[in-house]
Amino acid sequence: MSELISDKTTMPTIQDNNEQILNDIQSLQQMEQQLFNNLESNVNLKPDEQQKIVEKMNQLSNMRINLYQTLSGVNNYYENALNSSIGTLKEQEVAIRIVENELNRAKNRLQLLEEEKNNKIRLVEINTYFGDKYAEHTQLMKIIIYILVPVIILAVLNNKGILPNFIYYILVIIISLIGAYFFWRRFASIIMRDNMNYNEYAWSFDPNRVSTDTSIDYSDPWNTTINFGTCVGDACCAEGLVYDNTINQCVLDSGANKTIESMVNNVLTKQQPGKFKNDYDLKQPSAFNG
Repeated sequence: MSELISDKTTMPTIQDNNEQILNDIQSLQQMEQQLFNNLESNVNLKPDEQQKIVEKMNQLSNMRINLYQTLSGVNNYYENALNSSIGTLKEQEVAIRIVENELNRAKNRLQLLEEEKNNKIRLVEINTYFGDKYAEHTQLMKIIIYILVPVIILAVLNNKGILPNFIYYILVIIISLIGAYFFWRRFASIIMRDNMNYNEYAWSFDPNRVSTDTSIDYSDPWNTTINFGTCVGDACCAEGLVYDNTINQCVLDSGANKTIESMVNNVLTKQQPGKFKNDYDLKQPSAFNG
């Protein structure tokens, strides 16, 4: 940015200098023309005066030549500087193009590496998928073998007459039912697996059956007339208890406290005869009747 500013400030200065030099050259030409006209029109000039005028004209001519040379030198200097700048710009352009090409090659190599990594990950996922699938199929085949082996053994024993037909058929039916149960569980697990990730199940989902009702129920959740399976305040207290709002708990009623104290005093307190109260036997029902 500073280079652009310096170029913008330098170009008007060069132009002003060139215009100033050209103006000086024109001024010298006018002065020389005036001297020349004076020399031609004034015939009464002495030789010495004519010589002085000629010398002044020569001086002006030399000055004008020097200014021409200066103007040419300045133009040559700036032309060389311009050519040098153009060359530098071309070199920078070539360097930038080289760097850009290297960056593009690096991006292409990175893209190839990314694609290669994705391909390897995809191969690993495919191998994992089929590995899990084959392991599940192996379990299914084991179940079939576990079913067939005892059935074959029972069939051999039945053919040799060691095992009666009635027991044979009962055992075969029991083994078949148990085997069918485990076989169906494993087979259902296999057919419900996801096509991309074998460790996940592809549950059937119909988006058209999803409810799109966005209405909101603004009913009062604390309304005791609605049965939510909970209680509020006094409704939570059992018989003989009252709700204390200060501690938000159910406490004993004062009447119930008096009844309990009376029972303790009359029943649970054991007295000695002749001093306080009679003894009561808790095993007898009459003790609770007073």
